[in-house]
Order: sequence, then structure tokens, then C-alpha cells
Amino acid sequence: MLGGMGNLLLLVVFLVGMIATMAALTRARKQARELEASRAKAIESRVSQMRRDTENDVTAFGESLRELDIEVNSAELSPEASKDWTRALDCYDRAKDLMLSDPGTGNISLVTEALEEGRHAIACVRAREKGEPVPEQRPPCFFDPSHGPSTTEVMWAPQGGVARKVPACAADAQRVQQGHSPWIRTVPVDGHQVPYWQAGQDYAPWLNGYYQRYNQTPAVNGLMVGGMGLLGFGLFSALFDDGDIGPGPH
Repeated sequence: MLGGMGNLLLLVVFLVGMIATMAALTRARKQARELEASRAKAIESRVSQMRRDTENDVTAFGESLRELDIEVNSAELSPEASKDWTRALDCYDRAKDLMLSDPGTGNISLVTEALEEGRHAIACVRAREKGEPVPEQRPPCFFDPSHGPSTTEVMWAPQGGVARKVPACAADAQRVQQGHSPWIRTVPVDGHQVPYWQAGQDYAPWLNGYYQRYNQTPAVNGLMVGGMGLLGFGLFSALFDDGDIGPGPH
């Protein structure tokens, strides 16, 4: 009798333990699913934001073209300036077509690459019209690639980072040299506005298009860690490194 009661008690304890374990496993699986869904939603949000940022860049480039059209009379451009003007318009059309042909983000790198080329073409038109030397094709402004080609490098350090030479447009270079903060491109992450280089791997396609042709130039290579390329978001990570920027010219 007592033995039977003991066995029954053990069975009850075993069953209670099993139920508790299964309940804990169920809760753990639910929490894992919810965490994964939250992460997926966050990634989707950042990717959608990257597309909106790219669309804004295309719009801003179109506005730059309209401003240039007001500044110069395209009908009276020199043959060389007219060629650059046509190249800028072609880049704009290509960027718009690429955005329309893919509702996702598969063409983002190609779009920002077209915008980078187009902004150099605009700079060439302005230089030719002023009788100035055609500017070399330089990396976009580090602080915001949509500012257009950089004109020089400046020493700069982000908050909590180390000083590095970064390519800057004329306006941002002047602000830094005068002790002011540059105009930094920010993007929303988890409800906060952060510099675009802190947006994470999801923004790599946007960044790649702007900088991929400059991987081996000193102004860009000096910002990489251990020779990492843009796709790995190695660019700009040197700003938060301990000072050893690895191999490569700098």
C-alpha cells in the first residue's frame, strides 16, 4: 500500500516536472520567435529607410540639375561642358530607372553609384563654365555622400573615436577647419537619429555605390581596418579602432 502510494507520488512529481519543463520550453520558443520577429521587423524597417534615403538622394540630385540649369544656358555650353551636362542627365535618368525597376533594395548600389558619377559631372560643368580646371574624380564627402565630391581631406574624430583624415566637401572642410561640427548625414535607428555609418550592415549597399570605385585610393583606404572592403563595412570602422589601421596606403 505504502509502496503504491510512493510510486504514485513519484509519478505525480515526474508529471509535474515534465509539464513545467514543457511549459518552460514553450515559453522559450515563443520568446525566441518573438525576438526573431522583432529583429526581422527592425531589419525590414532599416532596409525600407535605406530605400527612402536613396529616393531622397535621387530627388536632391534632380534639384541640383535644376539649379545648374538656372546657372548655365545649356544651349550655349562648350562641347566639353555639353558632354558633361549630358552625362549628368544620363546618370539622373539611370538612377530613376533603377529605382523604378526594383521595388526592393537590389539596385541601391547601382543607384548611388550613378548619383556619385552624376555629381562629378555637375562639378565638371561648373568648372568648365568658369574656365577652371576640371576637378579630378574624388570620393564623396564622408560626412554626407550626397554633398557631392570631396575637395580635400580633413582630420576629424567622431565622438568616442580617433582622429583620421576623411574626404570632405568644401563646405564641411571649412566648418571643421573653423572648429564647427560638419553637416553629418543621420538615419533613424531604434527611434534615434545616428550617423549613417552606425546604421549597420543593412546600409552597406547604399554606401557601396558611393565609395566602391575608391576602395584603393588613400583618402578611403586609410579609413579601413585590416584591408576590409566596403561590403564588410570596414570603411569608417577605423574611426573607432585603437589606431592600427592595418596595411594599405594612408
